[in-house]
Amino acid sequence: MSSMDFSFGIEDVGVAILQELWNRVALQTAELAKETRDGVLEKDSFQEFSRTISELDILLRALNVRKIEAAMGSDFTKAALENLNSEIREARKIIKDYKSGSRLRLLLHSNSVLSQMQALAKRMAATISSFQLINLDMAVNLKNMNHQIINNLNSMEFRMAAATETIASEIENSISQSSKNRENAVKLLEKIAEAVGANANASLVQNELELLKQEKEEMEIQKKQAEALQLSQLIQLLYSTEIVSRPQSEDISSYPIGSFICPLCDEMMVDPVAVYCGHSFERKAIQDYFKSGKKNCPSCGEELQSLDLTPNVNLRSSIEEWKKRDRDWKFQAAIRGINSSDNVRINKALEDMQVLLEIPQYAVKAAEEGLILKFVESMKETNLNTMAAVKCLYCLARYCDDHKQEIVQAGAVRRIVKRIYNGRTEPTTVGILLELSKTETLIDKIGNTKDCIPLLVSLLSNPNSDISDKAQNVLQNLSSNTHFAVKMAEAGYFQSFVARFNEGHQETRALMAAALVNMQLKENSISDLKDKQFVQNLVHLLSSNSPACKSACIKCIKKLIQYPKMVKRFLSDPATIPLLLNLISFRSDPLLKQEAAEILALLIETCQHAQFEMNQGLQELQSEHNVSLFLQHVANSDPKFKIQFLHLLIELSNKSNIAQNLIRSNTGDINHLFSCLDSDRPEVRRWAMKLIHCLSEGHPDGVPLPPSPTKEIAINTLSSILTCSLDCEERSIAAGIISQLPKDDTDIDETLRKSETLKAIHEVICSSDDRFSGGIGATINQDKSLLENALAALLRFTEPSKPELQRQVGELELYPSLVRVLSTGSSLAKQRTALALAQLSRSSSLSVSDIRAKQENSLPLLHMMKLFPNMSWCCTASTTNEMSCSVHGFACSNRHAFCLVKADAVKPLLQTLSDTDSGVAEAALMALETLLEDHNTLSHATAAIVESQGVVAILQVLEKGSLSAKSKALDLFLKILNHSKISDTLFQRAEGILIQLLHEDEIRKKVALVLKQMKVLPEQSSYF
Repeated sequence: MSSMDFSFGIEDVGVAILQELWNRVALQTAELAKETRDGVLEKDSFQEFSRTISELDILLRALNVRKIEAAMGSDFTKAALENLNSEIREARKIIKDYKSGSRLRLLLHSNSVLSQMQALAKRMAATISSFQLINLDMAVNLKNMNHQIINNLNSMEFRMAAATETIASEIENSISQSSKNRENAVKLLEKIAEAVGANANASLVQNELELLKQEKEEMEIQKKQAEALQLSQLIQLLYSTEIVSRPQSEDISSYPIGSFICPLCDEMMVDPVAVYCGHSFERKAIQDYFKSGKKNCPSCGEELQSLDLTPNVNLRSSIEEWKKRDRDWKFQAAIRGINSSDNVRINKALEDMQVLLEIPQYAVKAAEEGLILKFVESMKETNLNTMAAVKCLYCLARYCDDHKQEIVQAGAVRRIVKRIYNGRTEPTTVGILLELSKTETLIDKIGNTKDCIPLLVSLLSNPNSDISDKAQNVLQNLSSNTHFAVKMAEAGYFQSFVARFNEGHQETRALMAAALVNMQLKENSISDLKDKQFVQNLVHLLSSNSPACKSACIKCIKKLIQYPKMVKRFLSDPATIPLLLNLISFRSDPLLKQEAAEILALLIETCQHAQFEMNQGLQELQSEHNVSLFLQHVANSDPKFKIQFLHLLIELSNKSNIAQNLIRSNTGDINHLFSCLDSDRPEVRRWAMKLIHCLSEGHPDGVPLPPSPTKEIAINTLSSILTCSLDCEERSIAAGIISQLPKDDTDIDETLRKSETLKAIHEVICSSDDRFSGGIGATINQDKSLLENALAALLRFTEPSKPELQRQVGELELYPSLVRVLSTGSSLAKQRTALALAQLSRSSSLSVSDIRAKQENSLPLLHMMKLFPNMSWCCTASTTNEMSCSVHGFACSNRHAFCLVKADAVKPLLQTLSDTDSGVAEAALMALETLLEDHNTLSHATAAIVESQGVVAILQVLEKGSLSAKSKALDLFLKILNHSKISDTLFQRAEGILIQLLHEDEIRKKVALVLKQMKVLPEQSSYF
């Protein structure tokens, strides 16, 4: 035979083998169709299956195996036929066991049988589909038949009828409780007989007993002890009907479960051990029995020769098998209960199932049985045990990785979120989310569920640590998604946000920084955000080549530095200041420059002086190069640009004398600053004035004015702003700058004299009461600042060395308004008012002394006043009815002369002494001292102070005032003691206060002098 012929021969053999296999499958199919026509239970399901299998038989006989082999290949066709053959054989075996065995046992296991048949039908459908007959060249009716067979097998449902399900459940309950109630057993037998279409008589019972005993022997031979035990229990159930009698030869002890119960502890044994005589007990129970001193067997009483214990392996195995079988029963019963419509049965099934599913293999079986959707649906039914459903889902999520996707798709996450939202928060509920979140593919579904992340964040503060820990772990799992880390931060949890930011790429960090800008931050948020690595990575974004990254970064930093802890962290990063300076120094977006300047200003403003001195980056800002750079940007024409850099220079000048002096020394920059006062942009004008004021305040040279004639123009501009501006803050700053103008410049004095400055000051002081009574909030604060600065500017006009300016003050009759400020103003306003009154009073005291001397030489009446100082001399050259001053007589009657007594300022000044703020009492004491500078009027002056309750006020200062105030108060009190008399009560009080003051080293000697004057201390005291 040629090779060609040999090849054809092999092909023919292959086709012949396939044909033989095809014929065998067809024969098996025909047999299966016959065997399934008559079922004992659920006949409709089996008959439908039989019809479908019959159609399969017709289809197989109509097809040509050669066509299939040609289309699919020999190997594939053979494998598919073998699978189909195996499946049909398996179905026939199930049917055989189903029909030939005990009907009682069939009822008990009917759900398992039906489940096997349904699964087998689906497998057969898949195998038939694999032939792809639809693609073959065959009749249309055969193609339609093939399609119908596959659909029928896929959709076929082998379901137990409700009545059958109830009977199976009753059988289970009866055998598990070892019930021996005859009446109940008979009723159950009647139901069984009706279900299988038989009569409940002796013949049925006898037949069932024979089958059960035969099956029990087979199980015992196969060492399937648990199955054998179950069959024994079914036998016991039939005997309990008493329809047939138990043979005497039959050992009743082999049937009950009692052999698994320990006689000592009356519980099912877990670790059974045998004693010397052969009886078995639970290990711990018999050990405790022996420890009590007993040495006989608890069961038979035999004295034991040895107390050694031998593990009863066979009994333990039987118990474990029985337990497994018992669990299997309960599992099948629970499945039926969950699938029922009776809520009582469903709840019982859920309770049993939650225990069973703690064993992984049952969790997997439950998922395979399609119970996931049932558990999820049970969670929303208020009349069901939702907690049991939750526990079932937890076990499935924990043990069934392959079914987690199904749990999520069933809506479990949304149902859990609603449960938590409604206050039903248990560790198990959160545990489901934790188990699901361990699967990366499910993270998006969980995190995108509405309210899920905010609720998880809220659980972090739950008092139950198990709940809070689980919630934190869920959030940790979800944080692998940047969007979810942002949502956590938006809900107030920043740990995952910070961790994700530190792990992310530059683009991720930029997106997260941009999101952070719009978040509300709290102190606990800042505790997480001040992470060193986070700040370092954020600052590093400033070096990015991407403008978007830089912009997001700089906005984020600007938000964060509102918090002192963050300022400290940013300043501790050595890259912060250099990178911000780079944005300003080199060509970049003007908006970025502005924001960089704003951040630098805020960093300087927030840090302490000591911190500024210690920080190398901040120190670099005050270099000549950088100060010059900032000033160059002030010259920029854009108003917003100007403002940001003016703000930066203000904060820098507040912290650095070096920077302040660099700005002051540059005439061109000073000229530009003053030129800004004429800007038509109020905000630019205001910020320029703030910088000028900052450069001037506290500096020995005062305001750094440009040279004349620009100087005079600048002063007039400031005066005009104070006089005409409608902006309260602007007027306040202008007054503050005027108060800092160089003191010894007569050109400035002349310019001020000719201007409307004093009238504007007068208007501010006179209207302060009205403003304070009518405004609130920021307006009051602005008016307060305006008054304080106006009073500071007034001090130039009240200088004794500037008589022309003082004369202007007298002409305006400003004194009553000034005195009112002592009662209504702030502490600083009171202090400055007192200083102004002191200056005015000192100048007037000198002029009054001169007038008094002239009048003593020219007028006899004044001579008489000197001879009789205690008399009231009320006359002047022009009238005899005009009352004179109690201290100065009519020497201070000139309308331009100022007198504290005539102005009724003594009492308000004394009341001001109670103000404990530093500087107020000292200023008031300085003003009062001006009354005592003329020796000729000392007695009248001290009397005026005493009559105004001045001693009480002075003693208050001695008790509570500052050290410098106490020193001035002692001087004043000593003069009062020398020239006036005080009451005994005040004397005693003063004595006690002064003795206490002897302990203060700085004023001890002065106190001792006063006590010596009071004759409390001797002249030779050691205090001197």
